[in-house]
Amino acid sequence: MPQLPLPLPAQPAPQMASIPSPPPAPTISPDYRTLLSGWLESHKRYPEDARQRGEEGRVVLRFRVDRYGRVLDYQVVSSSGYADLDQAVENMMRGATMPPFPPSMTEPEIEVSVVIRFGLSR
Repeated sequence: MPQLPLPLPAQPAPQMASIPSPPPAPTISPDYRTLLSGWLESHKRYPEDARQRGEEGRVVLRFRVDRYGRVLDYQVVSSSGYADLDQAVENMMRGATMPPFPPSMTEPEIEVSVVIRFGLSR
């Protein structure tokens, strides 16, 4: 009688390292987005020299703000291509205080990315 090979002992399946999922991004209420948008628009200053040269563009800005409206840090992520327009955004954010969070937002701070547009009426 032919001998059959003995079965190998069962090997445990290799374990995959469990990678924790990132924490969910804080939810920014639509009301707070509206407040931020209004604040940014009312504090944006179009540099007169840039206006006279006809410079237009968009600046992508990222910033962190705490629940009391204090800007913790900010960064121009994408330049408009014009130093005066980029500097106007920097000037707007330096020492800025945004509106405080509404009670429905319980996070201690949030990070926001926005596009600041500089355009001339023709």
